[in-house]
Amino acid sequence: MRQTRRRLTIIEVLILLFAVLLIVVGGLYFFNMRQQTSTTSTTKNTIQVINQNNSQGEYRSVVSNGHYVTSAARGIAVTTESNFNAQSFELSLNDLSKNFFSTKKYIFQEGQYLSANTIDNWLSRYSSSNTSGLNPADNGQKNNSRNPYYIQSLEENDFMNQVNGSKLDLAGMTIGLAMNRTDSYSKVTNGPVYTQNISKAEMVTQGNAMASKVLKRLRSNKKIGNDIPILIVMYANASEDSLVGGAPYAYFLSKSGEQISKWTNVNIQNLVFPEQNSSTTSVGSQDNTSFVNFQTAIQNFFPSISSATAQAHYEDGTLSGMNITVNTSFYSVSEIKALTTYISQTAPKYFNDHVPIRISVYGSNQLLSILSSDSGSNFKTIYLYSY
Repeated sequence: MRQTRRRLTIIEVLILLFAVLLIVVGGLYFFNMRQQTSTTSTTKNTIQVINQNNSQGEYRSVVSNGHYVTSAARGIAVTTESNFNAQSFELSLNDLSKNFFSTKKYIFQEGQYLSANTIDNWLSRYSSSNTSGLNPADNGQKNNSRNPYYIQSLEENDFMNQVNGSKLDLAGMTIGLAMNRTDSYSKVTNGPVYTQNISKAEMVTQGNAMASKVLKRLRSNKKIGNDIPILIVMYANASEDSLVGGAPYAYFLSKSGEQISKWTNVNIQNLVFPEQNSSTTSVGSQDNTSFVNFQTAIQNFFPSISSATAQAHYEDGTLSGMNITVNTSFYSVSEIKALTTYISQTAPKYFNDHVPIRISVYGSNQLLSILSSDSGSNFKTIYLYSY
């Protein structure tokens, strides 16, 4: 009887230990599942729309999980055009997009449908290993008979509709193609750099062909589909010696399908004042004269001003905006205030008050003050001091 009772005690102990083990394992599993569930819930994607100053006609933008949504493909360019101005390119796309995608209706989002690898392949040369390359294959020539790089950069902008709270649906897209007017190359590795010119007619022909391929590829993307409006903007890079960026020269709005029927030409120019060789009949000649007179006035008042330049933006031959930079050689707070006040009183005498104007005052490359005037308004001034 004692032996039988001892055997039962051992079995009971084993059963108890097994039960305890089950409880421990089960508890760990339950705890792990709770942790996974908690992690999933905290990393759930949350979308927030940031309202910009809509009185300025700017788009609302997208924030995801507390961070501004950027494009993985932003800024990718073929490094053959040294004067490619990415900011000018982006501003041009943004301005033209407003004509088709209202800032009151749509939410702006940096491109999310074309990956960095995709755009990089498209901007490369066509080859047996990269059949998606938009630039022509290398023909082996080392002179001006070579095949140049025609397209420099490609930019995607998305325009979204907000539905059901945080959900955003693609409602429109702008694709910009930045085309080269010159292409640089070397005949030997690390050798002298030569410049190959590209005529406007050749640039337009090559750009139209590339745009057709891009539209077909976008339409074949199931996430974009056939009926999303796509605005295609053609942009000409500035010449090598230009102090301003390039400008768009044509656009096409594809409401559906993959065919480009007819381009709409755009007459936009960016000029730098003072111009040395402007004629009385050229675009901006009168504005250049007004700027030179303004420059003379402020230099006579403040001899320590080292230079003044302006970037003027024209649409269909009419001035639509101007950015002026004034460089001084002093830092005195009283002098900065006196100069800025004088500029605010003098500028209206020389410039059209129906055109937005921004004047930035620098001293030894440090921004000291900003004056801005919207269409028909007085100059507002911001002082920037270091305390």
